[in-house]
Amino acid sequence: MARPKLMTPGPVEVPERVLRAQARPLVSHRSPEFRRLLAGLLEGLRELSGAEEALVLAGTGTTAVDALAWGLVEPGSRVLVVSVGEFGERLAESLARRGASVTVVRGGPAEAAARALEALESGRFDYLAVVQNETSNGTLLAELEELARAAASAGARVVVDAVSAFPVEPLDFRYVYAAAACSHKALAAPPGAAVVLLSGEAARRLEERGSPPAPPALDLARYLRFARERRETPYTPPITVLYALAEAVSAVLEQGLGAFREAHARRAGLLYGLLEARGVRPLPDPRHRSRTVAAFRLPPGVDARAVVEHVRRRGYVIATGMGREARSVVRVGVMGAVTEDDVRAVAEAVAEAAGAAR
Repeated sequence: MARPKLMTPGPVEVPERVLRAQARPLVSHRSPEFRRLLAGLLEGLRELSGAEEALVLAGTGTTAVDALAWGLVEPGSRVLVVSVGEFGERLAESLARRGASVTVVRGGPAEAAARALEALESGRFDYLAVVQNETSNGTLLAELEELARAAASAGARVVVDAVSAFPVEPLDFRYVYAAAACSHKALAAPPGAAVVLLSGEAARRLEERGSPPAPPALDLARYLRFARERRETPYTPPITVLYALAEAVSAVLEQGLGAFREAHARRAGLLYGLLEARGVRPLPDPRHRSRTVAAFRLPPGVDARAVVEHVRRRGYVIATGMGREARSVVRVGVMGAVTEDDVRAVAEAVAEAAGAAR
């Protein structure tokens, strides 16, 4: 039996050209060959994001989020977190473990954003921390730009978990202080590389003051210094993953960022439309629907695990919901090497399983 195709929230189906790049022989991370690799990769990430600086660390999206918390945020800082799901809670947890004074506003995206705007008016916060695209429930925080502008006006720096959003969703680094991403979501490379994107202000702060005391692996000032002065990483990186990530970034740039984003929007829109027509309801309202990870509430009595298994037998891997939604929600990724025909096949399989289980 052929290997089922990945349409999960991550990792994703990696294009063949990216997989081939990963098979190149290893080089030393202190060699001219590696310096050329890293310089080209970081330049590509800056071009895709609009950030002043990009850094890569060994790890995943969680590593990148922790690097924001530990490499930028000082213990005792007052942080307002907007949480609309599981990864918003994880962001708050990372900041709290860092020693920040964390206030969390929760609810649906519109409600949580409104509460955050009201809280920012007090001027009490040093940072605003948000998840741009909530992977656990397929929710896009469409209010991010409005929140970032309000935070800037209130003197709060904005840190963004963009792990399942970048580079499909834009980031405005005039207002965003720093953002976290990774290799194995929309960039469609294998897992193993955490990506940190820095504004000019964040880069200057790291250059002048260094990171607040943090574990060496999360010391962003050290990563920035090595990248600028030596075109190297301070520690041994996942070199084969960086080969693949560099190829993946090149592929997006060749396609064009606008076309790349439009392809994700088409696939997501097709999936929402097909399943909604069959009575399988998307979780978020249309304004807040993710263009990378779609989440659907199953009809009463339908077990998400049975739906996932049925879809696997049809040749695709999707995911259940998370936490309390694990039995009642399915999540489908439209990132990576998937086509609109794949989307149609998965939608048909989900609808078939949901209907048969009723």
